Amino acid sequence: MQRRTFLGGIAAAAVPVTAAAAANKETSAMERAEFHANALCGAMAEMSPDRKWRKAIDSEHSFVLIVGDARPRTVVEQE
Repeated sequence: MQRRTFLGGIAAAAVPVTAAAAANKETSAMERAEFHANALCGAMAEMSPDRKWRKAIDSEHSFVLIVGDARPRTVVEQE
């Protein structure tokens, strides 16, 4: 493999990352907060599947709250 071929492949692989970064700048701060809060709810659900996870985003008071509500045992057993 030639050096130019290798470097060209790396540059081509970087294009989707650059495009994704540009698209990310177009999203609002609230949309990004919503995305990350949803991701955190998903991660918490993996760690504690016995709970139903929900989020509350309060931009006026500058906080995000992730809460795990206990689910009835019958619902957990059905899954």
